Amino acid sequence: MNPDFSKNTVDIIAKRAGFICSNPDCRTKTVGPNSQPDKSTTIGEAAHIRGARPSAKRFKAEMTDSARSEVTNAIWLCRNCHKLIDTDEEKFSTEDLFKWREIHEEYILSELGSKSAQIKNEQLQFILDQFESYPFIIRRIIVDKPDGWEYRLTAELMRYLNAPHLRKLKDLRNNLYLKPQNHIEEEDAFNWIGLRLTEASNLIEPLVNLVDELNKTWGEPGVAGDVNEIHHVCKLIADYLEQIVQYEELINFTNVPEEYEKLRSLLKNNVGEQTLKIERIPERLDHILTLISNESDTDHKKPQIIEETIVLELPEHWEEEFHAELQLVGNQEIRKAEGLLGKKDSNGCTTIVIVIVIIIFLMMLF
Repeated sequence: MNPDFSKNTVDIIAKRAGFICSNPDCRTKTVGPNSQPDKSTTIGEAAHIRGARPSAKRFKAEMTDSARSEVTNAIWLCRNCHKLIDTDEEKFSTEDLFKWREIHEEYILSELGSKSAQIKNEQLQFILDQFESYPFIIRRIIVDKPDGWEYRLTAELMRYLNAPHLRKLKDLRNNLYLKPQNHIEEEDAFNWIGLRLTEASNLIEPLVNLVDELNKTWGEPGVAGDVNEIHHVCKLIADYLEQIVQYEELINFTNVPEEYEKLRSLLKNNVGEQTLKIERIPERLDHILTLISNESDTDHKKPQIIEETIVLELPEHWEEEFHAELQLVGNQEIRKAEGLLGKKDSNGCTTIVIVIVIIIFLMMLF
């Protein structure tokens, strides 16, 4: 897809800026009369906040072209200021430009907006206040509401809120940090293993419910999503990941008697590795938004329903190894723990497979 702005996007960003440069130190009028009576002269340009191409300033490789071409990534500037911001990335950062645009639109509204528009803006500011410490792109999505904004907002919220927890899970997997060790005595080891196994089983299932709730926040076909509900569920997902981190830290930083070490090792990083797949959700939403953009460029728009599937499952042969280790331990009380693994299949092993389906109703956009 072309990362350049469409004519419609250029028109929108120019009008939102009141045809005035958005640099708060400039505010030059960018449109005026032309020598020909049926024309006007424009010295304003829609500039990319995050660069459109790899050679451009503030280019972000992980962005999609559809995100680069959105109104959320645009700022209206005079030609001089456009050239200025594209010569010094350190002086004119992404955050600075997002802030310029936010300040400028408030200025335009205060100068030109009607009383009713100002009241509506006050209501919007009430919503935005809860995102004060969040990345500017999140606030811009809420204000601009481009096509598919529900998915874009979800993707950005999940990236921001989940990042510290996903990073910790990866650091745990790679043994990059330590915490005080918890020591389990031999007489307590059986119960400890059993509790951790039960917790592992209980920890996975809530993710299915969370993703289902996330689908609901996007609204039924033809109905807009709810900013507050999307934010609420995204925070719940982040809280869920925090619980996974705490569980994995307990497994990783506990010493058990030697004969139980293999069982602990089999439990270690298992749940965390599966929940790392949550990281794919924003990527898949980006992909879907690209499809939306491509559909918008065609004359014939067909409603679509897209399903994205994430499968959470135990590693191959995990159950066999766990049962075999139980037998090797040779403790009669431990053998009873087989009941914790649930009903066996024909091979004497359980199978845990949880399928999470993200259903995207593209038809709401057409």
